Amino acid sequence: MILVKLGGSVITDKRRIRTFRKQNCLRLCRELRGAAGELFLIHGAGSFGHIMAARYDLQNGVGDDEAERLRKFSQVHMDVRKLNSKVMACMRDNRLTPFSLPPFSFATFSSGKIREFRPEVIGQLVDIGMTPVSFGDIVPDDANNFAICSGDLVMAEAARQFRPSKVIFVADVDGVYDYDPKMNKNARLLGEISPEVLDDIMAEGSGARDVTGSMRGKIERMIEISRHCDSCIVLNGNSPGRLAKAIKGTKVVSTKVIH
Repeated sequence: MILVKLGGSVITDKRRIRTFRKQNCLRLCRELRGAAGELFLIHGAGSFGHIMAARYDLQNGVGDDEAERLRKFSQVHMDVRKLNSKVMACMRDNRLTPFSLPPFSFATFSSGKIREFRPEVIGQLVDIGMTPVSFGDIVPDDANNFAICSGDLVMAEAARQFRPSKVIFVADVDGVYDYDPKMNKNARLLGEISPEVLDDIMAEGSGARDVTGSMRGKIERMIEISRHCDSCIVLNGNSPGRLAKAIKGTKVVSTKVIH
């Protein structure tokens, strides 16, 4: 299996609510054709999820009688499903055979963490040549009623269950830097990231934060994922051809994640 995460910053404009980057998504889906038949695709929520979720502080769940917050959870869930439909349409336009799998269709959640995971739901689709497509979403949670399940959380559990040959994180930068490259022009791209050099990552306090956690937390999760696959990299989805080459096994500008 090849596990690919299309970051929300690549397929949406995260500065503008519900803004889809269609041409970018179409190109990336075309590049995914090299993995057809063995691909599990996960995409972020981008501006269809993060802006509203952050505005209404939805990452902290909802009580038993908060009707207005329930409506907001419902709205964000509807929005990310719309984004998923757009991604699916781009895949179909590129002769892929996607099948949508919201996180709650194969997992249960407690306190924002996966309690039970059903890999057979995903595996059955891959076995018959379809491409399961999951995404960051609002999910029922037995401790908080609702929670946010990030695409990275699904990536981590899928890697642990399936032990894929490749894991590829498609971002809007060339890889992992020692500083946030959007805020520091002297930021240096790291060819490799491991626990030993994680403290050099200055994401905390840099503004690199959304409702699914800090950039440092995302990198820590990537390192954990690297324990369950043959190869784990972060590359720039705004650079045409890099995803396609990485799927084929060609070396590209990226950061290799190791444990």
